[in-house]
Amino acid sequence: MGDPGGIGPEIILKSLPNMPLGKTLYMIIGSEEVFQYASQHLNIPFRPHVVPTLDRALLSESQINLLDITQEAKTVYENAFEETREDNEVFSVGQVSKWNAALAYSAFKVAAYQGACGLIDGLVTAPVHKSAVRLVDPKFSGHTEYLARVARVQEFAMMFVSDRLRVTLATIHLPLKKVSRSLTKEGIESKIKLTHDFLKRYLKIEFPKIGVAALNPHGREFGTEEEEIIVPAVECARRSGIQVEGPLPGDQVFFDAYEKRLDAVVAMYHDQGLAPFKMIAFREGVNVTLGLPYLRTSPDHGTAFNIAYQNRAFPDAFVQSIRLIEESLTA
Repeated sequence: MGDPGGIGPEIILKSLPNMPLGKTLYMIIGSEEVFQYASQHLNIPFRPHVVPTLDRALLSESQINLLDITQEAKTVYENAFEETREDNEVFSVGQVSKWNAALAYSAFKVAAYQGACGLIDGLVTAPVHKSAVRLVDPKFSGHTEYLARVARVQEFAMMFVSDRLRVTLATIHLPLKKVSRSLTKEGIESKIKLTHDFLKRYLKIEFPKIGVAALNPHGREFGTEEEEIIVPAVECARRSGIQVEGPLPGDQVFFDAYEKRLDAVVAMYHDQGLAPFKMIAFREGVNVTLGLPYLRTSPDHGTAFNIAYQNRAFPDAFVQSIRLIEESLTA
C-alpha cells in the first residue's frame, strides 16, 4: 500500500484495470478503510475480495484480493509509541503521522515475510515516507535494505529499469563523502553479476552487455579507485563469462546505454545513476531489488503528499512495475 497519506492508494486503484484477472492471483496488502476512502473520494469503483490471511485456497481468481493489515498496524503502533491507539483515529492525508507510519510499516512487513517464506512470486511496493517509517522503526533506511534483511540475503542491489536505460547502483543510500571508502572489488563484482543474472533470467537477454561507470571524472584520469577497485572487479566478472566494460567515464557510459550499445550500467553511487535515469524515465521508471528469492519492483517516485487524493497522480510507473513482474514470470 505504501504510505496511506500519499498517492500509493490512488495509483494502485488506477492500476487495477491493467491487471488481467484469471492469469495471476493479485492481492493488495494494506488497509481496507484506506482503500474504501480512496475509492469514494476519487470516484474509482473498488469491490475487493477481503481475505484474513494469505492462503491460496481463500484467494479469488476473478477479483482483486485484499489482505487487511489493520490489526497488525495496531500492534505496531502500541509497541512503537507505548500508547493505545484511539479507535476513532483516522489516517492523515498529505502529511506524516504515527498511524500512517504504523499502517505503511505493517503492510510491507507482512509482504516481506510472505516473500521470504516463498508465499508470493512477485511484490510491487507503493512509496513510503522514510521519516514516517522511522517513527516506528528508527533503523529503517529503505525498502531494499529491509527486504534483503528479512529474506536473509547478503548480496542484493537496487536497479532501475526503463525501456531506454537500466541502472544498478554499487552503493545505495550513503552520504557522498562515504562512497569512495565504501566501494570494494567484491561489492562491485557482485553488482555486475546480479545485473547480468537479472538481464538474462528475467529480461531474456541472451548475452547481456554491461558498462561500469568510473567513480572519478574522465574515467581513470583522476583518483585511484578505478585502478585499485573497479578494474579488478570488472576483470573478475569477465573471467566468469560476463560481457562487461569499464570503468567508463560517467559522461559517456549512460549515453552508450541510452543508444542501446549497453544493456545496463553499474553506477558507483545513488545520484550518479539516478540523475540520468530520472531525466528520461521519471514517470515510468521501475525500481527493482536484485538478489531476493522473489521479484520485487516499485515505481521510481515518492509519496507526493502535495497531490494526494486529488486525482492528479499518474499510475504509469506502478503499471510498469506490475507488467515487469508479469512478463518476467510468464515469459
